[in-house]
Amino acid sequence: MSLQQMGRAAKDAAYALATAPTAQKNKALAVIADELEANAATILAANAKDIDAGRAAGLPDAMLDRLLLNESLWRVLPLTFAM
Repeated sequence: MSLQQMGRAAKDAAYALATAPTAQKNKALAVIADELEANAATILAANAKDIDAGRAAGLPDAMLDRLLLNESLWRVLPLTFAM
């Protein structure tokens, strides 16, 4: 998919989301929260790998800190979608 195609798809999705009923949006957020919880180990492992690669590439600590997903943040993240 090209960048132009991704841009068009994002624009279309934004319109669909803006016009969707609240119940449909809430259901989508609940599904996102469930998927985040179900895939936590995989996501956290990939994040750790990315942080290691960033360190090896010499990224500043401040940037790495913003990218880091840790256990305490992860416990809260799915809840933000479920509210």
